Amino acid sequence: MKKIGIVTGTRADFGLLCRTILLLQSHGDFDTYTFACGTHLSPEYGLTIDELRDSGVENIVTVEMLLSSASKVGVAKSTGLATISFADAFSQHNLDCILLLGDRFETFAAAQAALFLGVSIAHIHGGEVTEGAFDDALRHSISKMADIHFPAAQVFARRLMQLGEQPSRIFVVGAPGIDNIMSAPRASQQQLDAVLTFADHTAPLVLVTYHPVTRGASAENDITALVDVVKERTDLNFMITYPNADGEGAEMIAQWQTLSALPHVSVCPSLGFKRYLSVMERASCVLGNSSSGVIEAPSFKVPTINIGTRQQGRPKSCTVIDCQLSEVHSALNKALSPEFVMSCQSAENPYGSGNTAKKIVSILADIDLQQLQPQPFYQSENAYE
Repeated sequence: MKKIGIVTGTRADFGLLCRTILLLQSHGDFDTYTFACGTHLSPEYGLTIDELRDSGVENIVTVEMLLSSASKVGVAKSTGLATISFADAFSQHNLDCILLLGDRFETFAAAQAALFLGVSIAHIHGGEVTEGAFDDALRHSISKMADIHFPAAQVFARRLMQLGEQPSRIFVVGAPGIDNIMSAPRASQQQLDAVLTFADHTAPLVLVTYHPVTRGASAENDITALVDVVKERTDLNFMITYPNADGEGAEMIAQWQTLSALPHVSVCPSLGFKRYLSVMERASCVLGNSSSGVIEAPSFKVPTINIGTRQQGRPKSCTVIDCQLSEVHSALNKALSPEFVMSCQSAENPYGSGNTAKKIVSILADIDLQQLQPQPFYQSENAYE
């Protein structure tokens, strides 16, 4: 049996990993351990570890690492604490491999711990670029520590080769979020009614998720202009979810909470991935700077208004409208216009068409994880052109 650990630190990455975790659990070749950390263990962010249990995840190992501070110093210290905590947790389970997704600071900490313990690392969503967040540097660093790569598209596979990763260790599998759209059960009407608490349910629904920008344009973390738009656009219903636990997220939460009594606004710390997908599916527009608007929303043919620099560098479907915080009013009018809505119906998603989890599990089953050897730096032929 191969002992494999999966790390999840937020509602977002669990939503992407859930199907893969469940398939690994049911596969005869694996003993699985799911290491839950970060905002999963925080009441402030919805205590989303309950969602892991409700989804059928077994062998959950909790890893405390999140300080109450959301400042830059707090994030840096949480990363150090996470590295220590993961080193203890991983060493207790004699793992053959750790499966990581993306670019969060807790994911980076888990990769460091696994590297020093000699545990093989498989990494999902490597090779991408997001210029508005320090996640960009973390993602590439995790890729350099990883032994197996599961990028979402061929363009990302080529970037991994630019980083020196061997083509034989790179497997293009598509984006797990698209897999969820195709296979995940939707929330019940009762579950949706609990959060879609609007006075007028006939108004167009806008799903809002806005995270702190952690690199460069710090002015983007002043969401006053976005809050004002939500207040003023009483012709729309806004379903707002909390930002992640980076930087100035706490200040954003406080601003969103001032809107919670408005009849056209609903504020929820975490929808959970099933309810989030269900809301997105029925939304008229996705608004904010979350990767879900760029990666998942195009598969629903739902327009996305992508604000600022956080997702800069990612390939985007024709369903995505890029704008600044000062331009949200006009972007909403464009996104909800009949002409733009019609144009979205022919959109293609650059992140694949699903079946990602099965591909990942099949590849991990075929690889002898105990015999993985460090690979030499891959020098592509056109590196100096």
